[in-house]
Amino acid sequence: MFAKLFNNSFSWVSRYSFSVRPLDSSSRLKPKIDLAILGGRGYHSNYGGVENAVREIADQTVERHKLNLLVYGTDSSELPSSNFHNHRLSFVYPPRSIYRYLGQHGAVLFCVFHILCLTRPTVVLVFASGPCVFVPLLRLFGFPVISSLRAIDSARSKWGITSRTILRLGEYFAWRSASTFTANSMEMIRLFSTRRANATFIPNGSSPAREGKSLIMDTLGLSSNEFLLFAARLDPVKRLDILLQAHSQLEISQRLPLVIAGGHSKSEQYRQHLSSYAGRDVFFLGHLAASDLEPLMFHCRAFLLPSVLEGMSNSLLTAMATGRAVLASDIAPNADLLEDPEALFKADDIDDLRTALLRLCRDPSFAAALGMRLKQHAQKNYSWPRTADMFYTELLPYIRMPRTGDAA
Repeated sequence: MFAKLFNNSFSWVSRYSFSVRPLDSSSRLKPKIDLAILGGRGYHSNYGGVENAVREIADQTVERHKLNLLVYGTDSSELPSSNFHNHRLSFVYPPRSIYRYLGQHGAVLFCVFHILCLTRPTVVLVFASGPCVFVPLLRLFGFPVISSLRAIDSARSKWGITSRTILRLGEYFAWRSASTFTANSMEMIRLFSTRRANATFIPNGSSPAREGKSLIMDTLGLSSNEFLLFAARLDPVKRLDILLQAHSQLEISQRLPLVIAGGHSKSEQYRQHLSSYAGRDVFFLGHLAASDLEPLMFHCRAFLLPSVLEGMSNSLLTAMATGRAVLASDIAPNADLLEDPEALFKADDIDDLRTALLRLCRDPSFAAALGMRLKQHAQKNYSWPRTADMFYTELLPYIRMPRTGDAA
C-alpha cells in the first residue's frame, strides 16, 4: 500500500528530473542503488554550500568509483531545461505541493519514507543538521547511515524555537545515532570528538571559477581586478552589515566598488537595512546562477566573507582555487581553512576590517601575492576527488556487508 502511494506520488518527477528512472512493479529502482544522498534542496540547486557539496561529491563518486547513486532533493524549481545523461546517477524530488505546504522538513520526511518504502539503498549519506533528525528512523529500519554536519546550524539567530529545536536534535542524532559521523570543519571535530571518539574529518574540495564573459560587469562598468565581491545569503550571521559599514567608512577615492551577490533573506527589515547602503559603488545583484557568479569570482580583486558562523565555506575554497585574495573573519573554521593571517580580520571588529579592506584596495600587488599563496594551499590540500574518495572509504565497509532484512 505504502509503496503504491509513494510510487504514484513520485511518478510525476520523471517529467521534470531527466535521469530519474521509472519505478518498476517491484517498487525498486533498478539497478540496485549503492548510495542515496539526502540533504539540501537538490543536485540542481545553487542555493548554498550543502547543495554545491552534494553535487560535487555525487559527480566524483559516480565517475571515480562507478557506484549507482541517487540524490534526493526537496525543491525542484531549479531543474535545468536540458537533458542530463548519466546512467549511474539519478534524482528524486517530491511533489512541489509537499514542499509548498509542509516546508523543508516535511519534504525531507517524505524523501525518508521514499527510501524506506521504495528505493532501499545500501547506504544513506545524510547532509546537514536538519535532515539528520531522521537518522534514528533510517537506522531503525536497518540502513547504514553516514552523517555529515556542515555547520552548527542551530546557532543561527534567524531560527524560531521550533526550528532551532529540530536542528539541535539533528546535530545530536548526527553524532549519536549515525553508523559513521563526519564533519567538514576541524572546529566541529574538536567539539564532537569528546562525545564520539571516532568522529571523522572530511573537508570540502575546491574548484576554480571559470572565466567566462560577464554581462554584469559590462552593465555595471566594472573592470577585472578592480572590485570586491561578497557572495552569500543575506543572513545576519554572514555580517554583511558590518562589511557595508566598514566599506562606507573608507574614502571614496580609496575604495573599490563592492559587488553583493546574495538573496534569500528571511528578514525584510534586515534586507532593507542592507539596501540602504546601495550606491554608485555598492551593487546588490540578488541571488545569481553559477554561470553569472563564476565570472565575478574570477575577475574580482578579493572575495570577502565576514561571517561569524561557517562550516567549511565552499565560496572561500572557490576563491582560493581561483587565485583570488580572500578576507574573512578569524572564526575557527575560516582560520583552519585559510592558514594565513593576512587573509583574516578580527570577527565583528569594524576597525580591523576597515584597515584590511583599505590594504586590499590600495595594494593590488599584495592582493595578487595573497591570492597565489591561497591557490597553492587549496591545490595541495582541498580537492573534490579527494573528498569523494574519503567518503567512499567510509561507506565501503557497508557496501560490502549485507544489510539485515535484505535478500541474499
